[in-house]
Amino acid sequence: MTIPKYAFSLLVAIAFVPVGASGNESPKVVVKGKHDPSTVVVKGVRDPSSWFRIESQHLVVYSDGDPDDVIELVNNLERLDYLLRLYLNPFLDKQETMPRFTLYFQDRASWQPEIGEHSPLAVGMVNSCVSATQAFTYGVGKSWKLNNSSLLRAEDDFTLMTNLTLYAENFLYRHTRIRAPMWFIVGFTAYFGGARFTDTQMAIGRDAGTAYNWLQRIDEGKAGARLSFDDVLNYKGSSELFKAGTPSYFDQYEYLGRAFNLVHYMLSSEENRNKTAKYLDLVNNGGNSAAAFADVFGLSGRDLDAAMLRYRRASLKILQVDVPSLPKANIDFTRLSRIEGEFVIDNALLKTCPTPAVGRKLLERLKRTAAKAPAVDLAQITLSRAQVEWGDPRDAIGYLSRTVENDPYHPEPYYLLGQAYAKLAESAGPNRQDLLASARASLTQAAALAPDAPEISYALFRVGLMGASPTGKDIAWGIKAWQHGRDVAAFARAAALAYAWDGDSANAYQTFNTLVRSKRDPGNASWAATWLARLEQGVTRDALLAAMRSENAALPNFRAWSYDDR
Repeated sequence: MTIPKYAFSLLVAIAFVPVGASGNESPKVVVKGKHDPSTVVVKGVRDPSSWFRIESQHLVVYSDGDPDDVIELVNNLERLDYLLRLYLNPFLDKQETMPRFTLYFQDRASWQPEIGEHSPLAVGMVNSCVSATQAFTYGVGKSWKLNNSSLLRAEDDFTLMTNLTLYAENFLYRHTRIRAPMWFIVGFTAYFGGARFTDTQMAIGRDAGTAYNWLQRIDEGKAGARLSFDDVLNYKGSSELFKAGTPSYFDQYEYLGRAFNLVHYMLSSEENRNKTAKYLDLVNNGGNSAAAFADVFGLSGRDLDAAMLRYRRASLKILQVDVPSLPKANIDFTRLSRIEGEFVIDNALLKTCPTPAVGRKLLERLKRTAAKAPAVDLAQITLSRAQVEWGDPRDAIGYLSRTVENDPYHPEPYYLLGQAYAKLAESAGPNRQDLLASARASLTQAAALAPDAPEISYALFRVGLMGASPTGKDIAWGIKAWQHGRDVAAFARAAALAYAWDGDSANAYQTFNTLVRSKRDPGNASWAATWLARLEQGVTRDALLAAMRSENAALPNFRAWSYDDR
């Protein structure tokens, strides 16, 4: 991962203006008769559900909450997206676009049993797998609409913090190849999860959680220090450090506080931001975290501890600045019907790549509920997905074929129809090639309608591998899936093997190493390390093709959780 010399200099283009400077105020987005018609389009139904769908520039949100609150949440997430793109601009692939981030925000915490085992403190989760990347969050205290005079005030905005933190972390994994060091990632998400916005101003530099408070207690002599900054820099990701029931359990708060302190320092000036780009380049190309920090920032050991203490006392502040260019969310608001609302969560659960037992349970439930709604598209498309993935795909082909004929501009029915034919081809006899041709045709049409959907590219990759002699074009679909969904390990695995098969050793090593550096996913890191060792010895194209074919098409999902442990 080579970073241009200008790295973070584009931050200058934000045109931060001191508070009090003039600027044109962005149009506001409000609800209940107060909408600015230039920013909100509302669609309604006769028999409404509490559920509605919001689509903005970078998000699709399903919610049963208060529309005013949820639109304000979308505004905040769009502004955070804008900020993240500015800070991470050097790391973004300008040639690729990503699908919108899908969020299910429920008014009250009520995890469905099909989600599986989880902490009772869980209030948010991002699920990434070959079917989709989706976030699930809940309302746990609301005070999202801030004005300029209250921007720096401590607010009971834990719901907003949860959503911004999850979005910031997923953005880093989804849009970049930054996977290390882990302390930087947790400090980064705390830094940007603490950002707050009005229509024309921003507060930046606030810790999203409460870990920094513990570091302040240490500074005040109210708690003892157990870690140095070198301990943080050298942290390898072992769960033993914070193991419950041990004295080190509470070290996590000090670790998180020091990580936030470091990131705040690293992003505090243009000079430091340029150094940060160089530092991340070194570490994400295999450099040691502590050694690289000493090389780039000139600080280590006691000198680093002393420098960070001075920085905390003199410069670690929350800044309130005018940002006239803050974007507004362009809202497309659709109220779902009462019957549609009954299928929102089951449709989402199917896209979490559930276990076979859960998948079959959802199928049996949908057979009963969807039968009562034969003319409701969401009900039937949800049932079709369950039939394709967990039942007999032939049961779904009739409905999906009629749907693509009646509505040839919607990619999901084409995608599911292609998946149905592909699944039938797995156990087919003489008609296998015909089924594969039908699968490829449907999936190709889906890809034309949704070129940035990684699940469609990945499906085309899998279908290509089912042929006798996959072509370079077939294999390239695996690379495209990774380019549009960098947070999904299955896509990274496909791309790494595909690059190697294609003879592109530079991108193959880079993609394998992206997995190796991801401490949050040790299983795939180990898999990638094994392959790197094999590549050093030499691997034939036939062996790589066999490896791609043996890959499980539905690798386990990955979940990033957020907890309310106040």
